[in-house]
Amino acid sequence: MIFFARPLRPACLPRKTCPGPKLFLSALIILILTVLAPGCKTFEPESDPGITLMLPTAFSIDPKGVQTIEKWWTAFGSEELNTLIETALENNFDIQTLQARVLQAKAAVDKETAGFFPTLDFSLGGSKQGTQTKSTASASSNYDGDHSFDTSLTSSYTLDVWGKLKADSKAVFLEYQASLEDLRSRSLNLSSDIAETWIDIISTREKILLLKKQVESNQTLLQLQKLRFTNGKADALAVSQQTTALAEARSQIPLLEKQERLSLNTLILLTGQTAFKIPEVNDQTMPEPIPLPSLGLPSDLLKKRPDIKAALFRLFSSQWEISSAKADLLPSFQLTANALFSSGELDLLFQNWVATLTASILGPIFDGGFQRAEVDRVTAVAKEQLTLYAKTVATAVREVEDSLISLEKQQQYIDLLKEELSVAQLTLIDAQVQYQNGQSSYLEYLNTWTSIEQLERQIVGERATYIKDRIGLHRALGWQAGTL
Repeated sequence: MIFFARPLRPACLPRKTCPGPKLFLSALIILILTVLAPGCKTFEPESDPGITLMLPTAFSIDPKGVQTIEKWWTAFGSEELNTLIETALENNFDIQTLQARVLQAKAAVDKETAGFFPTLDFSLGGSKQGTQTKSTASASSNYDGDHSFDTSLTSSYTLDVWGKLKADSKAVFLEYQASLEDLRSRSLNLSSDIAETWIDIISTREKILLLKKQVESNQTLLQLQKLRFTNGKADALAVSQQTTALAEARSQIPLLEKQERLSLNTLILLTGQTAFKIPEVNDQTMPEPIPLPSLGLPSDLLKKRPDIKAALFRLFSSQWEISSAKADLLPSFQLTANALFSSGELDLLFQNWVATLTASILGPIFDGGFQRAEVDRVTAVAKEQLTLYAKTVATAVREVEDSLISLEKQQQYIDLLKEELSVAQLTLIDAQVQYQNGQSSYLEYLNTWTSIEQLERQIVGERATYIKDRIGLHRALGWQAGTL
């Protein structure tokens, strides 16, 4: 430790009595430390943290899609959907929470960056002391008092000899970058959630309209059966069977209305609303699926997917935390300067002073293995982040593959359902002819009719699933919701 103190001296004291040689010696030693310290070796993380990922050269299915814009949902051509997503990106609770975390991370960066600069503090004060005495009761009192003023300036600076400050600032900056990617990832998922919920609402409404038409058809059939029964052309069993079919169709309506309202409630929460005011969703017919996006290469996911980029930033941040922990094992160097001004007279305050210049070295001798354990801990954290990054990449590739398979098989399923519906409609014609000719019972005709009703409703639901699978493909590929 280097220490220099300059005593108080009156303004008229000759300057030659000041300890100039000591000041020069102290400044020289500090200058040497300042020059030599930056030359010391710092702890830098390895450029390759050990990432070994075997990515496929191409996806298993290539639908030959078109180039996709970031705001892919506008391809639906629905202004109400655009408004819902824009409102959600502004008011959603998760988005606002992540925005606050970004601000916290930015403040942490500013806080760590401040360590590269010296600190300068001041204090200013004064005191007054008085004593009043009387020798006798009749004697006059004597007052004796004095007062003083003092102020000080203190500055300190820690030399970043081993790169600890640099490592800490790098770590928090990368965490800040990760928080930005978290925000982008949530905005991507939110836009997809809104679009999927919107499709659910429309498909449910389409099912309700279809079911109401089917109820009307069943009511017509019931009236016909009652008329046939009156004329002796149908038995009571046929009337009962048609009545049962009508009741079954009617019973499905409350369930669909329940599903619609629950989806609307979900939409309320996603758009960041607290009052349960029904959102403006007026579309009654499902739109056409949005165009398939261009897939690119699996390696493109590393640049597109915000969750992958966030995981990579956290991996690099953990590497810098290792550097910081290793630097803690070595001594630290600090410079401190202090100036104290004190006087009984305010106009002489800056004429009486003490200056102190200190250079100190602080290093561990024995800490029970605390700092070495910290190095081991952050090293293990880095290994965890490496595994999480690899898992995030593998999950992203799997999600794209899942979306592609779902789209292909879902389309095949819809085509087969339509084919089944066509066959059932032809069968219905034959069943009707046979029933009218007395060659079969009404139950056979009714079963075919009920099967057609179920197929019509099922196709509506499967079309909605296919549209949501296309939305899911955009989500899996990492198409973001614009710049936040």
